[in-house]
Amino acid sequence: MENIAQSTNQVPASLRRDRDDKVRKLTLAAMLTALVVVLQLLGSAIHIGIFSINLSLVPIVVGAAMLGVSAGAWLGFVSAAVILLSGDAAPFMSISVFGTIATVILKGALSGLCSALVYRLVSRWNKYAAVILAGLTCPVVNTGIFVIGCRIFFWDTIQVWAAGWAEGIAQMKDFWFKSLVPENADLGNVWYYVLFGLVGANFLIELGINAVLAPAVATVLGVPKRKNAAFVVYGIVFALLGFGVTIYALVLMHQVAGSTNPEEVAAHSRYLITMIVSAVVLIGGCALTAMGIVSTGRKRA
Repeated sequence: MENIAQSTNQVPASLRRDRDDKVRKLTLAAMLTALVVVLQLLGSAIHIGIFSINLSLVPIVVGAAMLGVSAGAWLGFVSAAVILLSGDAAPFMSISVFGTIATVILKGALSGLCSALVYRLVSRWNKYAAVILAGLTCPVVNTGIFVIGCRIFFWDTIQVWAAGWAEGIAQMKDFWFKSLVPENADLGNVWYYVLFGLVGANFLIELGINAVLAPAVATVLGVPKRKNAAFVVYGIVFALLGFGVTIYALVLMHQVAGSTNPEEVAAHSRYLITMIVSAVVLIGGCALTAMGIVSTGRKRA
């Protein structure tokens, strides 16, 4: 026993620290992997349309920020594997097995990998902003790769789904999508279906979850709170969102302007309200961005 204790004490402190750090990272990676599996299975029970909500993106971001690129890609891969094994991707498996597996694995692994890269790049400037941007990157990449996969592997089938979706909407007296497009819009357009019917609601929910939980993730990472950085990042996001919706509402208003059709007149009012709300979001985002920039300038001065 004494010889063992002596040999342990003779190990250089740097090697002991490296060993302890590896053990800590492996333990954290194992815990996050288990959390990704549990949250993905839990999210599979919450469906919007034919898809479930991905609740595992938050631990993927935590792992990507704390453990690096390889861990982020691994956690994204685990989430993708659970999706495939749980049967969530069954509607697409019946169309193309290879396309489904490739799309699901790529969107999972790349969402974690890109989040880690964004955190690594932005953390050189500000770690709090890095956490927020990494959290926003994850659902954007996840949904973006899925849309690309749909275009490559499933487009013919999705066109058929889009036609059926358009017929279903036409039979409904009121639907949220009708408030966003003119009455003469081609609802059978496959891109309308992909963006609004297939991934729209899921993407917004996943983006909202990550955006709201980003400060909590920053606390887990031990990042000191820097409200000025948060103001800049959230302000830019809100400003871009408000600007995009404002332009969209203006285009829709122009398309129904001067119409005597009662339905289009009512739609004009909805577009006007949408434009006013989005303009407020745009102004608020610009204000937050300005506050963050001014605060940063004062601290540097």
